[in-house]
Parts: sequence; structure tokens; C-alpha cells
Amino acid sequence: MLKKQFLLVEPVSKTPYPPLGLMKISSMLKKKYKNCQVFEQAGDEVPFGLSEPDEIFITSLFTWDIDKVIKSALSFRSRFPSSKIHIGGIAASLLPDYVESNTGIKPHVGLLDEAENMSPDYSLTFGRKLKTSITFISRGCKRKCKFCQVTKLEPTYFLRKNWVNDINENYPLITFWDNNWFASPNFKNECNELVKLNKKIDFNQGLDARLFTKEKAEILSQIDIDPIRFAFDDISYEKKIINAITLAQTFFSKSKEIRVYVLYNFNDTPEDFFYRIKLLNNLEVLSFPMEYRDPEAIKQKLPGKHWNKALLRGLKMSLLFYYRKGMITKSKESFNKIYGKSFNEFKNKLYKIYEYDRCLKKK
Repeated sequence: MLKKQFLLVEPVSKTPYPPLGLMKISSMLKKKYKNCQVFEQAGDEVPFGLSEPDEIFITSLFTWDIDKVIKSALSFRSRFPSSKIHIGGIAASLLPDYVESNTGIKPHVGLLDEAENMSPDYSLTFGRKLKTSITFISRGCKRKCKFCQVTKLEPTYFLRKNWVNDINENYPLITFWDNNWFASPNFKNECNELVKLNKKIDFNQGLDARLFTKEKAEILSQIDIDPIRFAFDDISYEKKIINAITLAQTFFSKSKEIRVYVLYNFNDTPEDFFYRIKLLNNLEVLSFPMEYRDPEAIKQKLPGKHWNKALLRGLKMSLLFYYRKGMITKSKESFNKIYGKSFNEFKNKLYKIYEYDRCLKKK
């Protein structure tokens, strides 16, 4: 009897992390079908040894790459017409009608419950050199931020009971992708578990500055968490972000980096964006600008109502030209040189960068 074959496909690889959903699906398949063969593929090539997969699972991430996901699905369907194809992941969940109308395949929306409780199959890395476990303590988020798509992807906030099973003992780091871990009612117990694991911790999606208290800071200081990530999505919680940064600087070692995600191109103005990154620079923390993109805008970047193409491009180029991994450093001298001391200087410098970039393209 021939062994069952399954193909797991990541059409576009744009992050340092392999697709966690597919890693969980691999564990699910191997548990369900003993001695089955699971093949991984980053891109559209056919893996060596694959003959006729029973099923193909295709994941998606960014909505602006959805056409590449569709192309991948059509390509594998033409090669393996007898195989059942599944499409899922973030982009497919946000644009299910678009996917179905272009492939004839109805995508899975949200989490795949059968795979959710499975531990990741770390034998699959999709071409990465992985040195970290990946997991969630919680799913969903109790906040309903208008710019965020989490409520569509994970509408219910819940705690995962078996998240410790996701940890690979051979990796020195644990990366958490929680949307809002600080909302967990079991925060203290979970911290105790993290202390026992005795590994370096990174809450990659950030921690809610509005829920960061002295008590939480004291508890977290017992854990090797680095970097410490917050988000400054809106000018309205300026006091909360200042308080969170102050607590982190008080309770954590000065060797640990504090990074702050800074949303822009949503309802913010370029002026209040400049105010926020200048404030963070004065507080001597790293800021990581994050551009909002409408999930419906599949093929193009659209300026928010207070932004324009030139300012967006100029900002993007400034981050590429001058900063490591798009993060604005703590150096005040560099900040003033690149962005200026006032909003007018900031705006003029971005326009100059945009014009310089435009002239380079013409050559």
C-alpha cells in the first residue's frame, strides 16, 4: 500500500520565521496518518520525492501577496489535478471571496481547530535556520482597534492550555506571537512557567503598554525578556507609553532594548507621527515605524487621508537608507540630522529624499 503524501506550501517567504500553521498541520497529519510523507516547499517548485500528493495545503500571509498565493494554487492544481487543495492563513482569511473567485477553492477562514492544539513540527523550517520555538499563550485580543484585523482572524480571546508543549528544548529562545498577553487573567502563573523554562523570551507582537503596571514590571524582570516591545499606535495614549517605558527602564537591565512599534498612515497625521517618534527618541528607546495598509488594497499602497505618496515613500526610503532593520535608533544626533528638530524640517527632509529617489529611478 502506497504511503499517503501531503504537500505544505509557503508561496512567498518574507519573514525570518517559517509558517507556524503549516508546521502544526504537519504534526496533525503525522498523528492522523501513520507513516505518511509530508513535504515542505517554499515557492512553487515540486519537492524531490513527491509523486502524487493526496492533499496540498497552501498558506498565505500579507494581503498584498495574495495574487502570488493564487498563482501557486493554480500551478499546483495543474500539476496535480487529483489532489485536494486547501488554502488558508491570514491573507486568505481576510480576502476569502477574492481567493475563491480566482481559484474556485473556498479558503479556510481563521484558525484550523484540529491543528491549533498540535505542537509545531520543527523538522520543517521551509528553508530557514531556526533557533527559536514559536508559540502563543493566548489567542485573539480583548481590544477592538479599528486598524487591526485580529478580531476577524481570531474573534474570541482565549488561553491555550498546552502552549508549553510547543517548546523545543534544543532552542535557546522562545518567540511568542500573542496579540495581547497582558490581558491574560493567568499572567502570574504563566510568568512562573516562563521562569522554569529558563530561556530567553521575545514577545514579538508587542506588549500592551496600557496594561503595563509596576506589579507586572516586577514579575517580568525575573524573566530574560529581550527586547521589550510596546506599541504606540495612537497619540491618545501618550501618557501610557511614557509610563510603560519608564517602568521598563526602571525594572529591567539597561542592556535590554526597548522597541516601540509606531503605526502610521491610518488616522494619524504626519505631524503627530513625527511627534511620537521624536518623543520616543527623547526617551532613548528604539522606534519601529509600521505602515498601515488597507487589507482590501491588494496591489497598491494607498496613502491615509492625511498622508500622500511622496511622504510615504520618503519615510520608507529614510528607514532603508539610514537605519538598521527599519528601526530609528536612540541617537539624538542622527535623528536630528535625518528628520530635523521640527515637523516642518521633518516634512521637507522627506520630500527631498523622495525627490532624490525619483531622480535615481530616472537615470
